Amino acid sequence: MKILVISDTHLPEFDSEKAVNMNKSDLTDFSFFPEILRQKIREADIVIHAGDFESEDAYRLFQKTGKLKAVFGNRDPETVQKALPEKLIFEECGIKFGVVHQAGISLNDNTARWYILKEMGADILIYGHIHTPSIEEYGGQFLLCPGSPTKARMSEPSVAEIIIDENQKKISSIQIIQVGQAACGFIKFREELIEKSEKE
Repeated sequence: MKILVISDTHLPEFDSEKAVNMNKSDLTDFSFFPEILRQKIREADIVIHAGDFESEDAYRLFQKTGKLKAVFGNRDPETVQKALPEKLIFEECGIKFGVVHQAGISLNDNTARWYILKEMGADILIYGHIHTPSIEEYGGQFLLCPGSPTKARMSEPSVAEIIIDENQKKISSIQIIQVGQAACGFIKFREELIEKSEKE
């Protein structure tokens, strides 16, 4: 089973009629995303969105895939906030997923996130808001932020993919997938520094 994890898409309102009338199998309206991300949406059995669609049209477009499990974010309009929960817990193949938008503001300290995971009784906590991808594992439990495919912060635009072994009922892999180029020169500068330090 493939699960696509996405957050903080921050998409504006667009042609509402197209979004509402989109055929379940027709994902051409995701044309604002690069092909790699459109392909991941097509391949996914489940699409988890950790909030901040930012527009009702974007929410409806994801909903029309028939694969969406989502929470609302702090930048979502009232209509989306009324349609979605603030926290979501669900189970798939014996694995318990917890989904929230905000799970602490620190990029480096995950203490609050581990407490949220424990409170939700989850095996994996999926969160957004920080726009920076992160995976942390401890004792077979995971914290996962997919970053943002549109407004990455100090990172490449990204999503995440979870592969579940349905026979063994366990997570086979979790990976961050780059879906675009960073808008600023920080990433290139960071990579040059790493490359330089490795040569020394």
